[in-house]
Amino acid sequence: MGARRGLLVYNPVAGQRDRRPAMEALAREAAARDLELALLPTRRSGDAAKLVSEGLRSPPDLIVVAGGDGTVAEVAGALAGSTVPMAVVPTGTTNVVAREFGVASFALAQRSLHSGRTAALSVWLSAGRHSVIGAGVGFDARVMGNTVPVLKRLFGRAGIGWTATVEWLKYEFPPIEVTGVDAAGSPFSRQATFVLSANTRRYGGDSILSPGAEPGDDLLDLVLFTSHSTADLFRFYRLLPRGRGEQLSVRGVEHFPVRSFVARSLAGYELEVQVDGDGAGMTPVTVGPATGTVQVLVP
Repeated sequence: MGARRGLLVYNPVAGQRDRRPAMEALAREAAARDLELALLPTRRSGDAAKLVSEGLRSPPDLIVVAGGDGTVAEVAGALAGSTVPMAVVPTGTTNVVAREFGVASFALAQRSLHSGRTAALSVWLSAGRHSVIGAGVGFDARVMGNTVPVLKRLFGRAGIGWTATVEWLKYEFPPIEVTGVDAAGSPFSRQATFVLSANTRRYGGDSILSPGAEPGDDLLDLVLFTSHSTADLFRFYRLLPRGRGEQLSVRGVEHFPVRSFVARSLAGYELEVQVDGDGAGMTPVTVGPATGTVQVLVP
């Protein structure tokens, strides 16, 4: 039996570091175990999806993606519906997908390349792009959009936390209309002051946003914050890192599974949108339905 063949699609500057030496070392280690990886660096947004689509013309045994969650979503979108599995190497700032599937370290990611075990990950259309984690409207999207790049580069999630504190102090709790289709296929309509949706359980790292989220099904957990209280918003984020879903019991928080939704600002001005932790323009925004699944290799 000959060596397996794979493609290693990677962001060479993920996490604001030069990732090329690590990727070359990963390819050498894989070759020693009869896995030949072709190194395919990206140069700009959209490259990862193009590289995978071209690679599928002669399907490899697996696709390895190394980068942040945005790069992972691009690769997953191009792979959705294919039988080729995806392995994730965490080199971004938060690496939510890698953490969700137990490959948060480089060593665990290496092990997954040679594993036959997989888990399903759904791919969604959110704000016109592929998404695998979730989307937000209002507070957290504003934080992501206003985070100072140098703080993110130097301090990672702590740098984002500084921006979150500043935005929390001045958040105006704008009215947001949310309409869509729930898990039973029925239409719904709600109002909120901050909106989150979860495909994965994790959010912003290891924090558990929605314990009931199933990454491989065709449902999103929709989390609606309806309070106008700065104290309630503080409590929501204070409880989030505990990992027990306690933030879902904060006053003014409602959550339920949906197949798709549209969020519109009723504030008289449009609101920031984030998809998988990256800024994705302004409202109105359409999220879902799911477009397919990809099989993720796990250790």
